Amino acid sequence: MSVVRKATSVPQADSWEALLTPPEAAAYLRIHEKTAIRMARKKELPALRLGKHWRFRHSDLTAWVASQVKSNCQPVE
Repeated sequence: MSVVRKATSVPQADSWEALLTPPEAAAYLRIHEKTAIRMARKKELPALRLGKHWRFRHSDLTAWVASQVKSNCQPVE
């Protein structure tokens, strides 16, 4: 006798992204850890608050850096 199982919605491994800790995010951005946390508190840097801990997505930080470069490289009229 065969068992038929219903498909469930499980996130794929490639859609999951590990979260960076403040020291890891700061190292990636080459800034001090306290600066990363302060910027996250002020919503100047994309971050997640999990309880009392701050976490950062690498893809969010990469996009943020790209947006900062674009906004600072606009031609002066």
